[in-house]
Amino acid sequence: MNSRVLHLDLQSGISGDMFVAAAAALAGCEPEIEKLPAQLGLAEVRVAFSEVTRATLRCRKFDVIESSRTVAQPEPHLGATVSAPCPDPVRTLSRPGPHSVPTQAAHSPDMDHWQIDDAHPAHRSLSEILRLIDASPLEAAVKDRARRMFRRLGEIEADAHGIPLEQVHFHEVGAVDSILDLVASALCIERLQLGEVFATPVCVGFGSVRAAHGSLPVPAPATEKLLRGVPTFAGELSGEWTTPTGALILDELKPHFSDAVVMFSASAFGAGNKDTPARPNALRLRLGERAPASAATAGLLRDELVAIACNLDNTTGELLGSDFLEQVLAAGARDAVLHPIVMKKGRPAHQLEVLAPPERAEAIAALLLAHTSSIGVRMTPVSRLMLPREAVSLATAFGEIAAKRVRLPDGSMRTTPEYESCRAAAAKAGVPMQTVYQAALAAAHAR
Repeated sequence: MNSRVLHLDLQSGISGDMFVAAAAALAGCEPEIEKLPAQLGLAEVRVAFSEVTRATLRCRKFDVIESSRTVAQPEPHLGATVSAPCPDPVRTLSRPGPHSVPTQAAHSPDMDHWQIDDAHPAHRSLSEILRLIDASPLEAAVKDRARRMFRRLGEIEADAHGIPLEQVHFHEVGAVDSILDLVASALCIERLQLGEVFATPVCVGFGSVRAAHGSLPVPAPATEKLLRGVPTFAGELSGEWTTPTGALILDELKPHFSDAVVMFSASAFGAGNKDTPARPNALRLRLGERAPASAATAGLLRDELVAIACNLDNTTGELLGSDFLEQVLAAGARDAVLHPIVMKKGRPAHQLEVLAPPERAEAIAALLLAHTSSIGVRMTPVSRLMLPREAVSLATAFGEIAAKRVRLPDGSMRTTPEYESCRAAAAKAGVPMQTVYQAALAAAHAR
């Protein structure tokens, strides 16, 4: 199993150029990325890596340079034909935001509404972009990943505008900066050869942005769709801190939003364009490996869960019976149990304890608060070690009985018949359930 782990620190959000800057440094593939414009047939375009500081932090910076114009990162909202006038002769092709170069008309004094004026002429269809990728000499794995990411973009755009996928035309996303962002990201991901990806919750910002389709809330609709099911927060500074391309990269990486025991060996910061002293406008990536398992736990499965618990001294046992526990399990909990306890002043009570995957923890906590008398729950991250297991079927005189077979740390096997399967077979045969259970055990020992 590949033990290489990437961790994304998303307290300042993420954009395509920030990810490329940091990931290329970790993967050592900057020279490869510098060849991408020529490989994709993008004339009069080059890319450059440089070193900058953001809030005193040393960062890598990724820029796309087209003729006499610097194409600042990241791209505007998907489908929006927007850009901002720049006070100097170098035209900046980007919506103002934390990751963009500031301009004279960048934002209102309260930084709550972005003002966009000029229009960008680059429009490309999804099929045109895919042809550029297909015609390139890039290796198959990089092409496949880049194509998959652009198709995902197309699906999001088609859904946002209610049109068929084949009618989607990208505006700024079809421009050279965004094409290079995504293809370079695909290359970096391939070079990193990751086994697992973890991330902190995502800062998305707040306020609104004015685009060709009108005034849009932050996060932009495409960003919001790509981040569904992902833990996000607005942060204390307005503006667009996570862009559609950044959200698309997270969608491709599918990180776990939980802690893991990792030994980190390298890190890199990828800079956004604007320097924000109140919060470093940088994405930190850390590369490492899972801590090696001890000999006693080698071969065991691991996962990260959230333990949710509350004490209940004024909810009757009838309300906490099997029906409620089944409801909690149906909501996505991995396990749910009730413990009899004695609380202060000698009051008899129950402790309800639930194990939930991190992405379902808050929804399950809300369910407990809504359906019990508790006014608060405790939530604690927990790590779990598990025996590798598989579902098997045991042939008996009473028919096939479902069972679970696990591998013990010493390599031996243990098989346990499933209760519900034994009960159904016993009812059908008109024999005690224990008779079927023993027959299933005998079949397991004979395997």
